[in-house]
Amino acid sequence: MLRMEIHLANAPMRFFASSHAPIDFYFKKCPKDFIVSEEPLYPFSGEGAHGILHVRKKNKSTWEMLSLLANVLGCPLSAFGYAGLKDKDALTSQYISLPKEYLGALETHAKTLQDQDIKILDTTCHGHKIRLGHLKGNRFFVRLKKVTPLNAQKISHVLEFLVQWGFPNYFGAQRFGKWGDNFKQAKLQTSKKLKRLDRFLISSYQSWLFNAWLSTRMHLSTLLDHFSPKEVHSQFQMIPVEQIKTLQAQEHYFKLLEGDVLCHYPFGKYFYHQEGEPNVGRFNHRELAPTGLLPGLKVWRAQGLASHFEVLHDQDIQALGDRRYAVVFPTQLEFCYLEKQAQATLSFFLPKGSYATIFLEEIAHLELFKRGNDDLPASD
Repeated sequence: MLRMEIHLANAPMRFFASSHAPIDFYFKKCPKDFIVSEEPLYPFSGEGAHGILHVRKKNKSTWEMLSLLANVLGCPLSAFGYAGLKDKDALTSQYISLPKEYLGALETHAKTLQDQDIKILDTTCHGHKIRLGHLKGNRFFVRLKKVTPLNAQKISHVLEFLVQWGFPNYFGAQRFGKWGDNFKQAKLQTSKKLKRLDRFLISSYQSWLFNAWLSTRMHLSTLLDHFSPKEVHSQFQMIPVEQIKTLQAQEHYFKLLEGDVLCHYPFGKYFYHQEGEPNVGRFNHRELAPTGLLPGLKVWRAQGLASHFEVLHDQDIQALGDRRYAVVFPTQLEFCYLEKQAQATLSFFLPKGSYATIFLEEIAHLELFKRGNDDLPASD
């Protein structure tokens, strides 16, 4: 019996990877303090029918940037390709594609674009259009303010832990609309089995279900780390006491279950976890990671013990499903504390689909990016 309930009316309970106390600092998303640079999945060939633009923008969403480019260049909006959406309240760079014949108009309209905070950093060509998801990830730069020397030291220690063990890969609050509840509209569409479903709303619903699953698994992992086998068994009765003891021996805070769908990290093939295989050690060394379900069609589903947890958050969604890493590891991390300014700078790389806001919340040990609130204040 699984006694943890997830109520649709509320966001799933968040569980943090580390057990440190909240750390005070202030962060606000703005172009000066939040910089995002996209890293493409593959090098561009320099030849082909599609022009590739390396674009830098600020104070504009990706859709606003594309709409402006379409109007200025006379190119249909549907002809553009992009790998991911970038924050509006940031200085961001990303790669977009468009038919090669429109490249010639760029120089003529460069001043117009710069007046709208859009700059073309570079151009090249490639053989096909950029598709959603065609990126390795993003490099982030953030500036944290109101940081005391003691809290800077605490942040440094937490970062060491997160580099080694990663953090739960929750979807950020911005995934769920201004008021955090657009997944409810998608659930209504799904229940009525409409022929045409809003892709963004469905994606939001899949994301919400993933977060609910991840919270359930983090709840289990937290109990395993802090309670006796009998106490854990009272909450999760489908797990025998002897098996609980085996799970508690795993070093990582996120415990692998028999039948989990694993994936080589940071990318690779899916495969199932079976007891007795060396996957636990490989997870500890960041060679693989467990994945969670984005419910839908044509997607791997967990087996065995892991399936008992996944089925609670699986739904009949008539759209393509997917899987997502449950844990991700920040890399290329640099942390610098400026004591006189009471500020710290932090740069790091995250794989595609991961949220810098979730990483910052993990550091702060506070869930503060909610309902369109882009400030991460001190925790007073």
